[in-house]
Amino acid sequence: MDEFQFPKIHSFPPMYTKQPNSTILQNQLDSWSDLILSYCQYYKITRLSLTGSILYSQHEDLNVDKLPPLFDNTYINRSVNDEFKSSIFQHMIHKLHVADYLNSKRPEAGIFIYWRSLSEWGNIIYDYVEKTGQLGSVLTIYELTKSEDSILNDSLKNLDYELLERVLKKVLVKQGKAQVLMNEEGTQIGGVKIV
Repeated sequence: MDEFQFPKIHSFPPMYTKQPNSTILQNQLDSWSDLILSYCQYYKITRLSLTGSILYSQHEDLNVDKLPPLFDNTYINRSVNDEFKSSIFQHMIHKLHVADYLNSKRPEAGIFIYWRSLSEWGNIIYDYVEKTGQLGSVLTIYELTKSEDSILNDSLKNLDYELLERVLKKVLVKQGKAQVLMNEEGTQIGGVKIV
């Protein structure tokens, strides 16, 4: 896989320091948000730590240690401090709604990055199940995300379980398009029926 090409703004030194002017800061936060979404979409990253480390990517063979760092630019000797990273993530969560805490009671656990909205993910799942004639069938998480079947939608291959669970419960179940069946311990989804 080719390396992500950062936009020119990634090499702009003031980008790495929280700007005092509120108008400039809003533009800066929007620029960082766009950059994070593009980077995460490119590498199919769905979860980040609060320091910007990758917690999950759909690319199984992705060596996260070899990726260009998101918040550092060694060519200009600049990096974003943790306090500013927190401001960027707050902006993405509360203003843009393109990120969310993995666990709102434990924000330090990290965040989801929504380069696709939950409803877009829900539509992909629904369309896949409908196109493959499986509406009304109980499907396992494996069948939805890991199946070696060539008909499995590329967008769903190795989809993050925690993201999938969120999409099912917050979108498809609420829309009346899915029923979730929990495992015997009641701790994880054992199957899902898309209707």
